[in-house]
Amino acid sequence: MTEKISDAELIKLFNKNKLFDLFNMTVLEVDTTAGNIKVEFDIDKKYCNPAGDVQGGIVSGMVDDATALAFIFQNHFKKRPPTIELKTNFLYPTKPGKVIGYGRVVKSGKNIVFLEGRLEQNNRTVVTSTSTCVSVDMPQVNFKKMIGANNEK
Repeated sequence: MTEKISDAELIKLFNKNKLFDLFNMTVLEVDTTAGNIKVEFDIDKKYCNPAGDVQGGIVSGMVDDATALAFIFQNHFKKRPPTIELKTNFLYPTKPGKVIGYGRVVKSGKNIVFLEGRLEQNNRTVVTSTSTCVSVDMPQVNFKKMIGANNEK
């Protein structure tokens, strides 16, 4: 992808793909200059433990996706951040249904990236996270072709 694509176009293209159907994730807002993203998840109850809370590994994956996407969008899909270390704080149980995720690029160096994120449900922060990642090149993918340039969601 060599052309400069606007934040709005990146969101539109990303939301057309089906790669993130596991968490029913939709990108709501992105600011590639600041390195911020806002996403929405719609979590199915099949991911809950017997107490009715979303299992912690699923929640960690959700916040990891939100933070990674902040970096991926900031780099216009030319770089990706495999996680070296992820610290997840479970402040309250996450229930099935709508969850809003926020990701932010704290610092991005030549090789190492620092990210932070949070998940909110019913206007309450339920999870916070920080992660250290390595910056690597994204495999060459024609994103528009992959999702079908004429497909409408």
